[in-house]
Amino acid sequence: MIPYKYLQRGEITEDKVWLSSNYRVRLIQQGIEKAGSINQLGRVLGYRSRVHPGWSVRQILVGKQPFPFDRLKVMADYLGCPMEEVLKHRIRPDRVTVDGTRKALETWGMHYYVD
Repeated sequence: MIPYKYLQRGEITEDKVWLSSNYRVRLIQQGIEKAGSINQLGRVLGYRSRVHPGWSVRQILVGKQPFPFDRLKVMADYLGCPMEEVLKHRIRPDRVTVDGTRKALETWGMHYYVD
């Protein structure tokens, strides 16, 4: 359960999930490997842009937006990972940093996504 003080200040909501940088990058990397591309992963998660369905996945990957809860659930199911395990890595939005995301992208061999 999320402490009320975070819901009240609007930092954390039930429908948007911020994950720690290292876990978020690893999770999306596994999804891309299984789907074959970031665009195909976007389609699996329900993004319907005809031009670039992976754009929202990229924004989540680089820490610019949170996972919508329903799409994170689809991702967990797709990868065969229990949702309880995924939610252990939930953090407050102010804990997501550019430096932390950059380090995670480099660690997982995805440095080409660094802005």
